[in-house]
Amino acid sequence: GTSCSHEVAEKQKEKKRDGHSAPVLCVDCVPLFHGTLALAPMLEVALTVIDTWCKENRYVIAGYYQANERIKDIRPNQVAEKVAARISENFSEAALIMVDNSRFTMECYEPILAVFEHHENKWKCRDSTVDCCEDWLEAQKITAALLESRSYENLIDFDNHLDDLRNDWTNPEINKSVLHLC
Repeated sequence: GTSCSHEVAEKQKEKKRDGHSAPVLCVDCVPLFHGTLALAPMLEVALTVIDTWCKENRYVIAGYYQANERIKDIRPNQVAEKVAARISENFSEAALIMVDNSRFTMECYEPILAVFEHHENKWKCRDSTVDCCEDWLEAQKITAALLESRSYENLIDFDNHLDDLRNDWTNPEINKSVLHLC
């Protein structure tokens, strides 16, 4: 069985304005593993390949997101914290995002993400009143349409890619669907 889903969030590079960094805008994500993440070498390979792709496309790895197996469990586990800490070594504003499975609906009525930030060597949940989506209504429409069309059945994660290198972990077909829905 699947114990959790492991993902890497990405961000387009932003320029600093007047000494202040612009808000982080995550524009894509890469699904990593659909099972328990137990093998560090697989994670290293995935992060290296994804980092190279990000640099070629003017992105940076900006965070990590995970959906735990238990429906009411939104606390980051040790693996999530270690991966996010590794990402924060290269991107100081990295986020650790946990999916709140208990609030998941096919209609996507509300954001179901808990965003954690790294402060004083600990991952702390950001104030939930802070809006984590630039345009939630647009994101909701797109997400609900993707779920209704069962796009997740065609999702290729890095596990699938390592099984057969012809499997494209950048998911161009799903990205085309997203662009079509915008």
